[in-house]
Amino acid sequence: MPHLFPHYLRLGFALACAPLVFAHQVDQTQLIAKMTDRANALLESLNEEKREAALIPFGNDERENFHYVPLDRQGALYKNMTAVQRANTLQLLHTALSDSGSMKAVQIMQLESILAEIENDPERRDPEKYWIAIFGTPGELPWGWRFEGHHLSVNQTITQHGISGTPLFMGANPGKVLNGPHKGKRVLADAEDRGRKFLLSLSPEQQKRAIIAQKAIREIKTGQHSLVEPLADEGIPYSALNEDQQRALEFLVRHYLNRHETEISEAARQRIDDHGWQNLMFAWAGPTEVAEGHYYRIQGPTFVIEYANTQNDANHHHTTYRDFENDFGRDTLREHYRHSH
Repeated sequence: MPHLFPHYLRLGFALACAPLVFAHQVDQTQLIAKMTDRANALLESLNEEKREAALIPFGNDERENFHYVPLDRQGALYKNMTAVQRANTLQLLHTALSDSGSMKAVQIMQLESILAEIENDPERRDPEKYWIAIFGTPGELPWGWRFEGHHLSVNQTITQHGISGTPLFMGANPGKVLNGPHKGKRVLADAEDRGRKFLLSLSPEQQKRAIIAQKAIREIKTGQHSLVEPLADEGIPYSALNEDQQRALEFLVRHYLNRHETEISEAARQRIDDHGWQNLMFAWAGPTEVAEGHYYRIQGPTFVIEYANTQNDANHHHTTYRDFENDFGRDTLREHYRHSH
């Protein structure tokens, strides 16, 4: 079994060699230290076989292999872990996600048990078929990690210029549990309800601009592509909203940002500040009624948030937050290597 340096020695060495210079004004030093500590605690709790599965070189193409469908991943399988290893995995996950984001993640995993009953397929729909992968060496910049499985993909990249927390995907099937002891449960209810509430707050003339199609776009348009570009510039612009509506749109955006831990969500918000909230566009496709398939997105110069609910009689949610420049830390990595060489 390879020797692992104590967390504080590894982190101290990294900080001494590459002082943290954040590309934003949010100090993430303590969060990065905590994330490093949790990642090393997880690795130290794994046996040699699991550790070998979990550790992947930072430069490996697998780091940008982004999926949210039920297929096997590279990494250490949560299902095969001990109670201590699972706890360490969830503690690492919680360094990236807020309390509410972490709760959503666990509930998304639990929905697999309900799908297993609905589809009578417990092997494919398994709440423990999620994988953790560590890219590079925690504390030696750059490094990163991913927790991923059906309807959940959390990607973190850490450089001396900060943390990139995208892509972030969360889905829910069923969107609303229709039967059994969890009947009525809606894991991503706020994403649906707040999006519709914002649309319905618009005047009829504003809705004509916001609704880009009478039929829902079937799926999020960024899909499972590792590299995404801005979508069509359509919908209603921020500048066409009154002050209350502008605040409501900002509130909807922050709902998605706040799935992340505070230091990550605040850096993302500041990135939007820098590029101007006035440059946002909101677009909706499909009917406005509940239980009818629908889609919406919020797009700015550097990011897009997408929501789709069209499958399974409009009871199957997909939500994603993508950064055109900094998914998988691409932008901060460019800065990292530019300053390192």
